[in-house]
Amino acid sequence: MEHLLPQSLGGMDEVDNLALACSRCNSRRYNFMTGIDPDTEIEVTLFNPRQQNWSEHYVWSIDRLQIVGKTAVGRATCQRLDLNDDRHNDRFIIRARALWLRGGWHPPDGDLCL
Repeated sequence: MEHLLPQSLGGMDEVDNLALACSRCNSRRYNFMTGIDPDTEIEVTLFNPRQQNWSEHYVWSIDRLQIVGKTAVGRATCQRLDLNDDRHNDRFIIRARALWLRGGWHPPDGDLCL
């Protein structure tokens, strides 16, 4: 599977090389193309939403507040992008997900939970 280069590393701004992301995830992704799977300590490519299927790599925790990586790619991406605010005391994204859950907007339709 081809992983296209970020613009900061010479990649193009073609639609197939872009993915919609909030500024928080975009800044954490930066120009990283790989991450370390915390379970195996092996370097793997990060999840590419243009080329990979979300449900193959992730599920939601039982309380639906945390993204759980099912594969090395999923776990490494969660770690690299800090998708569950494990390294931030404010836990902003967890608090936001709790509000979205109460509003009925979360998790997205079709997403699986543990």
